[in-house]
Amino acid sequence: MKPDMSSRAALSALSARGEPATRLARNEVSAPVLGGVVQANVIDEVTVISPAAPARMKRPRQLPPAPHGFVNRQREIDRIEVAAGGGGRGAAIVVLSGMAGVGKTACALQWAHRHADRFDGGHLFADLDGYRHHGGIAVTDVAGAFLRALGVPWDYIPPELPERVALFRSLTARSRVLVVLDGADHAAQVRSLVPTSPGSVVLATSRRRLSGLAIDGAHAVELRPLDEEHGTTLVAHMVRDDRISREPSATRRLVDLCAGLPIALKVVGAELGRLERWTVARYAQHLSDDRKRLSRLSVEGENLVEHVFDAAYDDLSPAARRMYRVLGLHPGGDFDAGVAAAMAGTTVAEAEEQLAVLRGVNLVEEHTADRYRFHGLVRLHASHQAERDGEDERAAVERRAVEWYLLGAAAADHAVLGPARWRLARHDLAPWPHPFDAGSGMEWFETERTNLLAAVRLAARIGHHTAAWQLCEALWAFYHSRKHYSDWIDAHRIGVDSAAEVGDRAAECRLRNQLARAHIELHEFEAARVELSRAERVIADNGLGRAMVHESYGLLLREQERYDDAAREFESALVISRRLGDPRAIGVQAYQFGDALVRAGKAALALPVLEEARRLLERLRDEMSTARVHIALGRAYEALRRVADARRVLTAAITTTRSRRQPVKEAQALEVMVVVAREQQDEDLFRHSAERLFELYRDAGNPRSAEVLSWFGPSA
Repeated sequence: MKPDMSSRAALSALSARGEPATRLARNEVSAPVLGGVVQANVIDEVTVISPAAPARMKRPRQLPPAPHGFVNRQREIDRIEVAAGGGGRGAAIVVLSGMAGVGKTACALQWAHRHADRFDGGHLFADLDGYRHHGGIAVTDVAGAFLRALGVPWDYIPPELPERVALFRSLTARSRVLVVLDGADHAAQVRSLVPTSPGSVVLATSRRRLSGLAIDGAHAVELRPLDEEHGTTLVAHMVRDDRISREPSATRRLVDLCAGLPIALKVVGAELGRLERWTVARYAQHLSDDRKRLSRLSVEGENLVEHVFDAAYDDLSPAARRMYRVLGLHPGGDFDAGVAAAMAGTTVAEAEEQLAVLRGVNLVEEHTADRYRFHGLVRLHASHQAERDGEDERAAVERRAVEWYLLGAAAADHAVLGPARWRLARHDLAPWPHPFDAGSGMEWFETERTNLLAAVRLAARIGHHTAAWQLCEALWAFYHSRKHYSDWIDAHRIGVDSAAEVGDRAAECRLRNQLARAHIELHEFEAARVELSRAERVIADNGLGRAMVHESYGLLLREQERYDDAAREFESALVISRRLGDPRAIGVQAYQFGDALVRAGKAALALPVLEEARRLLERLRDEMSTARVHIALGRAYEALRRVADARRVLTAAITTTRSRRQPVKEAQALEVMVVVAREQQDEDLFRHSAERLFELYRDAGNPRSAEVLSWFGPSA
């Protein structure tokens, strides 16, 4: 470019007069400008050098090596394949989510290597943790790295994300590209890096579900820990000798200790390979200490498992971190938002919000509707994190957990057995948020079964002994109905010790009596006698506690078929109850006395006693105790051949026990009803009763179900 002659002439004239040449400069731009502007006075010559044209687009091959010892992800691999072969107009997006260390990256790479040849535009891979700055991922840097891998010189890569994304889409519009994004946090990070060509695939791994990508047509694939079989296979791949095959039970124990988490199992395999002289059993014992397991799951001093959990924890908000630590102190196996709120000292709505956060990053699992649990190793990590809080804070959290379960058990107990039941503990049930009827109360007991036993243990461990024995008292309705004998005995042994610890003789007497009942039903008669003898020694007075012990001695004798002796014990309990004037106690002991008379073959003597019991308990609106009386009356009427009366009271008993979800008592009523049906030669009643009886025994795993089934003949 050269200046024209008029400019040269003007410049010469100014110079001759001694005037500055800047008089010729004008600040005018007549069109839009892209880029920088250079202002000059007089331009003599300008030489423009064009930069070299961009190189031809490259076909990157960025996939890391295929995973070693990959097992049991065929279902997930198949789901990726279905999604990738969907035939849509754009790229297929697949989100592989799951807890830290579950093998999301390995699964993505396994599929990617199997199908690498189909992507003529190449393979792009980004470990997004490497682009993390100040808590977020710099997607602009990822896009720049992808453009560079595709052959774009740095000078041609735009500085801002929108322009980089636009260029990336242009470059991937005509060839199939595989993009693997490892460790995405948010849907927007993935959305910015999706190629535009049909046949392209984006595999994004994340601890989160990235549900926002659903609007982009993304397919979700959730990975769970390995089962026992495939966990064993993974370890066997890494241990080259025959220890795994020689010690199958110890290997299963290892898989269980790692809860099937692939990263933990790989550490186990690596360590067994290093510790060539160790048996599998010895290494399993090495990992069995819950307090040290995470630190021992390390290779050459690197705590790989703890590291992945630490990274997940560090990404949480302060509120979510606190909820994580609080739940690390939960005594049982699973939990709902109610107990989480109680432990954290917050509202249920706030607890639900934080549980949703923890679930979103796969630190807790919603295994049934509104109920959550930790993976086994995550639970250990959460409990370790809880140690960051002070001892007083941890103690307060644990105490709130115990008191939550105590309040719930008391509320359920009142719903199942009614307010008239004699109880030592008094509870204000108003704060309990879920009103129970008898059926829902029993369902709550069943749902919280393992947590309730754990709460008894925790109460004793932290010295909250009053809560421990009160929990046992409240659990009577549940244990006596559902016959969970192991829980019943374990809880009551702790409760007895706690009652003794606080010097509450009445509570100790009551719990020893309830403990004896479990031994009686299990026909462990000597153990029952020991507990009843100890209960007698701590009876505080001659009141209901003594009547209660007489009743239990009567049950012990009844189970030994010493019905006359049993009747005398029940009569003694009835005499004490009459003297005390307690209507419910009179009704219950009259029922027990009358039932023993029926079993002793004295049905005629039993009828007036049982009728008295029925009247008292109906007046008290104690439906469940009334149903028990109806069953005893049914036996008495049947023995006296008053089958119509027997049918009437048994029908009432069956209706009540079924509505209150009391399968043991319902079965007892049905057993008598079957006899009545045979005596009346009522085939419909017989079949209906026997079919229901079979269902109850089958569902309970009772071997008598086979005998009941035989009643229907060979075609049954």
